[in-house]
Amino acid sequence: MTKPQARVGDNVLCAMFAPSPAGPVPGTSAIIPPCAPTVLVGNMPAARIGDLHPSGLGPHPNVMASATVIISNMPASRIGDSTGCGGAILKGEFTVLTGG
Repeated sequence: MTKPQARVGDNVLCAMFAPSPAGPVPGTSAIIPPCAPTVLVGNMPAARIGDLHPSGLGPHPNVMASATVIISNMPASRIGDSTGCGGAILKGEFTVLTGG
């Protein structure tokens, strides 16, 4: 199954709850550089397994990715792939579909 490719700056839902005055809330963040600076998807570096997104509780890696598409020696990350905090990648480049 193909999914849109994730890139630097794409949104991630972080399932680690950040403390707040109103109680813990899940947050969104974005995938941070460097990712794969030599592979551009929609003019942004492609995201891969192990690339990070920040949260109020520290950075978390992408932990699930394509088993068949490799970018700079790492599996490619896509929309819906899991992150180390139990969240998922929410946004990607819809003109580039990455296989399973």
